[in-house]
Amino acid sequence: MNRGWLAVGAVSVVVASTIPWSGMAAESAASAEKVVKETQEAIEATKEYTAQQKEAFQGKAHEELTAIQRQIVGLREKIAKASESTRADLQKSLNELEKKKDGVKESLDELKVATDAKWHEVREGMNNAMNELKHSYQKLLSHMP
Repeated sequence: MNRGWLAVGAVSVVVASTIPWSGMAAESAASAEKVVKETQEAIEATKEYTAQQKEAFQGKAHEELTAIQRQIVGLREKIAKASESTRADLQKSLNELEKKKDGVKESLDELKVATDAKWHEVREGMNNAMNELKHSYQKLLSHMP
């Protein structure tokens, strides 16, 4: 009879020891689900933020390009009024400036279709091309009569 109580006692200890573990397993599963949900929300927020940053950068770059295009039109008019000897050199510089402007426009077009993951790389190229364009514009402007 002692063995019967001993067996019942052993079973009770085993059952009692598994009850907290099953509760902990449920809590652990709930915690894991919470972590997954929070991670997904963070990923979505990051994607949204990246898209907003990309859109803002595109808008700013487009505005800058439009402004430079207007300035180039003004330079063209000034060059047309310059003396013939000066006009040839200025026209050459203007042609180079136009090529750089076209390069910036191509970079802007690339930026529009770039994936969110790739746009940072395209942005760097765009920044470099825009800076080079502005520098060339200032250089040409300094040579204007």
